[in-house]
Amino acid sequence: MEISSSMIISLAVFVVSMTFHEVAHGYVAYKFGDDTAKRAGRITLNPLKHLDLTGIILPILILLSGFKFLVGWAKPVPVNFDNLNPPRRGLFCVAIAGIVVNFIISAISLVLLKVMGKYLDVENVFMTIFLYAYLINLLLGLFNLIPITPLDGGRIIYSFSGKKVMEFYNKIEKYGILIIFAIVYLGSTVLAQGFLTIADFFLKLAGINIALTF
Repeated sequence: MEISSSMIISLAVFVVSMTFHEVAHGYVAYKFGDDTAKRAGRITLNPLKHLDLTGIILPILILLSGFKFLVGWAKPVPVNFDNLNPPRRGLFCVAIAGIVVNFIISAISLVLLKVMGKYLDVENVFMTIFLYAYLINLLLGLFNLIPITPLDGGRIIYSFSGKKVMEFYNKIEKYGILIIFAIVYLGSTVLAQGFLTIADFFLKLAGINIALTF
């Protein structure tokens, strides 16, 4: 399949978005007393510091297959949760930081789509960048809310849970990646349609007439 300009843009936006996501984790951890990410040189917006080879090859293969529901990841920012003070609040804030940043970028991109749409054609390269920034960051934020560790949603639940729930998460975390892949593989159609519905809702709410398809 031919590599199009939209594929290159979506991949570039994906890498930048994941970079901001990971930097947010590391920066908030530093503010709560853990300098592990800072000492590792990971509180940086240099994408090369955050790229995971498998995590970037997978979305490329997905794009080449013609499917636009991106799945990929960056190299997780190292965090020593034992250093966070206070522990539970620190864990919650570190976990939710990346999601919040992705939602903020998505919201800003939506506003730019609305404003610039008055002056630019929908096929304009800047409109394409804004659209992918909106969609990819919304997707990253929503996907990371899935309550399975090591995803952020699982750590958010863990941060305010009782002993039994924490023990449950401790047991399943080593299988977390397998569970997540199973969810994506078995429920890709449902996930994609659900995401489309949410993304389309906010576009319509902003008065933006762009048809979304996968």
